[in-house]
Amino acid sequence: MENDITFTPRPISIAAMEMGHLDQVMALEKASFATPWSRSSFVSELQANRFARSWIAHAPSAPRRVLGYLCAWVVYEELRIQNLAVDRTWRQQGVGAALLAHALEVGRKENCLTANLEVRPANAAARALYRGFGFRETMRRTGYYADTAEDALVLTLDLCAPPG
Repeated sequence: MENDITFTPRPISIAAMEMGHLDQVMALEKASFATPWSRSSFVSELQANRFARSWIAHAPSAPRRVLGYLCAWVVYEELRIQNLAVDRTWRQQGVGAALLAHALEVGRKENCLTANLEVRPANAAARALYRGFGFRETMRRTGYYADTAEDALVLTLDLCAPPG
């Protein structure tokens, strides 16, 4: 049985990701994932992908320090959560929740009907975060992750339903 993650919220601010954030974003990406996105992938998200929306989280007292980031796509009626990472020293303190809440609000404002994402079954912390927002498992993609051939769980949230 999985345990829900508890955290002590701290003041978090969300801002649009900019090119000047990429050094810190890349450091977080490499520290968080066995197969990290390349710098050119982030540049493409920021400069070339009309569907992309990317944000960083920072403490109001330290606006230049990136604590976490979230990359998403708004593709017509769907919000696709593509990438989410939080600095290890700031996990379980509301950073991921603040980023996800912001992305879901943007999706609602842009008339998205659903939010979707893939997550590794072994990533209990991420699954607990998404479950706390009401995401439900809708399918399993066998062998989805190229680095380990691990399956992906597809999670979906109905953005038309009242939050909570």
